Amino acid sequence: MPNSGYFDTKRDIEIEKAGGFWCHTCLVSHPATEQSPDPRYCQGCYEFLLKEAEVLSESGSTRRPGWIPKPQKAQENQCPIPEYGSGVLAATKAIPDKTPPRVGGRPVLDLPFELIKELQDQGYGATEIRRRLKDKDIEVNMRTLYRILSGQRVLV
Repeated sequence: MPNSGYFDTKRDIEIEKAGGFWCHTCLVSHPATEQSPDPRYCQGCYEFLLKEAEVLSESGSTRRPGWIPKPQKAQENQCPIPEYGSGVLAATKAIPDKTPPRVGGRPVLDLPFELIKELQDQGYGATEIRRRLKDKDIEVNMRTLYRILSGQRVLV
């Protein structure tokens, strides 16, 4: 199939070496003057995709696809990728992690295992044992109590 001139690898490489960019929609390189506020797209594709996003929002879709254009301002929080050979080892703008570290696992409850075992030996079921523990201000989940009574959870 002969090359019609739209896709030309050599031309694209030359444009990028001259400071151009690659458009992720039309799949060709453009001069830097044609770049839109979203660095992934040229100005023409950016305007077209904005109109498509409006149609998508009018259709009632609540999902936001990744192709929807984002202005540069929304992407400022992203850490820049250092270029090869620049000597930069870390990103210039660090984004602090505000989520607390996870300790992991379920909390260990301090339960009166002796009392539970004693009530079980007296013939009480899980519901009555839970009711009696609740009278003593001890909250225990029924599933936990079933595990203790069935022997899945070892009495300490």
